[in-house]
Amino acid sequence: MSNARRHGSTINGTNTAASASTTGANTPAAASIQGTMTPVPPSTADDATTTLIRNTLVPTSALQRPLDATLPALTSFPDIDKELYAFIALILRQFVQGWYTRIADDDVADRAFVYEVVHVIAHVTRSLEERLRKAELEMLLLDDVPLVLDAHLRDFRLARQKVGTAYASGRSFEEMFHALQPHPALTPPKHGSDGVEQSPNGSSSADDVERKFLAVLSKGVLAVLLPSEDLGSATERTLLRSLLADVVLWKTIDKLSEPFMVHEIISKVIEKSLKDEPAAGLEPEAILSQSAPDSSPKSATMIDSARSFIMSVMSFCTLMQAGVVFLISFARSAPSSTHPFGKPPNTPNSSLLTIALFPTAARLLNLPARQPWLMSTIELLALPLVSLPPGSLIDRLLSHFFHKYIMTSQFACSVLALSRQTLFPNNGPMAEPRIYPSETEKRAILKRVYGNILRVVPMRVRKQVLGDDALQGLEELLSPFENKFANKHLLYFLFDMVIVKVLPELACKTPEELKVWRLGEDETGVTTM
Repeated sequence: MSNARRHGSTINGTNTAASASTTGANTPAAASIQGTMTPVPPSTADDATTTLIRNTLVPTSALQRPLDATLPALTSFPDIDKELYAFIALILRQFVQGWYTRIADDDVADRAFVYEVVHVIAHVTRSLEERLRKAELEMLLLDDVPLVLDAHLRDFRLARQKVGTAYASGRSFEEMFHALQPHPALTPPKHGSDGVEQSPNGSSSADDVERKFLAVLSKGVLAVLLPSEDLGSATERTLLRSLLADVVLWKTIDKLSEPFMVHEIISKVIEKSLKDEPAAGLEPEAILSQSAPDSSPKSATMIDSARSFIMSVMSFCTLMQAGVVFLISFARSAPSSTHPFGKPPNTPNSSLLTIALFPTAARLLNLPARQPWLMSTIELLALPLVSLPPGSLIDRLLSHFFHKYIMTSQFACSVLALSRQTLFPNNGPMAEPRIYPSETEKRAILKRVYGNILRVVPMRVRKQVLGDDALQGLEELLSPFENKFANKHLLYFLFDMVIVKVLPELACKTPEELKVWRLGEDETGVTTM
């Protein structure tokens, strides 16, 4: 790892030429990322997080220097770098320093080793950022990811319908689902005659297959992203592969696939966005009773109903008039290309009106089964807009809101902070996987999720979204995520899709072929280039 320092540019861009290309505001690369992700001012420094980073990653000789003048830049955004520093510090503190301190004689050597590891990781993250700039993140998140989720919803409900029928031939739900969505990393668990999952000697051969898959995948990722001098070191490759496969991927996927973890993440996201709402913590039944319409005779009279209908029609006409004027004025000023934000005509993107996000959201709510007429009407009305000027306007508006609220460093920091708090509560050690909750605990978690979802669904559209029975609609909404084995399929297919989009080399070459291609060596280690 002696050459790792050569790749360690600092955030203020003073050490190497690599930092200039990463953080320089006037460079083409920086201009490219500005068009992809909108930077926001860094938030107030968290003292606990800063102390964690400084005590773990910073060498003893640089403890008094600012972090941005000591640690290498991981991305082009300092606020994202800080969250990534915290993640790296927690991982290295728990899974590297524990055994390295038994080898090193003093704290100085320990910190120096960690510092070198951080520099190598920084090279990987900067290479990954460069590739993310070239990827079409808008279509990836709005079209490709929903397509994977849509397949999960369809196959989950189909497998659940077939279990216990002659079609299943005695197979369990996991076996049925795996037959619909086979993945090389996963093997359906075996069940005994009593229906209990068999796991001999406290371990499963399915876990071994999954770990081997992640090891091979991590090897390929490092073969693409590592610098050549570090890729040639077997020690560095083994260490980083172990961290990526066994710590980052294995533990993260295993924890996120737990149904109760999915429910808790949904609750945390909603509670964070609605933390000032007075209905926080209420039971779903209480929220439904509060929002129930008044059934008194006075509110149900024909006069009030007619008055309400007339006012609604007048408001709708006014809104339509303003909308038509707005569409006409913007359609006249719209560019001839129907691609949002003036993308070149040869861009393979389709209209945002045809992306998979909207059909997937409808399938998640089970609208095609409950209200097929509504879906048909929406599709019929949206079809002419795809090739007409109003469709181009809607495309630009959707893309604008996506880049304004999703593709920001603030949103990325929120996701990283939530993930860190989930995996490492209170910046502590990564806890062992939580015991699957009892029936009582599951009901409590579900009630919490139900209540939070009801808080964000407006009462006026609650019946259309959740059906006549809101609680039954909520149960149907979350049921595709109630099985850990099925959730793992979803996570692995999402991960595979992102990897192929960002690292297309892995789709056509093995890790060994990539290593030979990078280093120019044959299988015997003889240089061929």
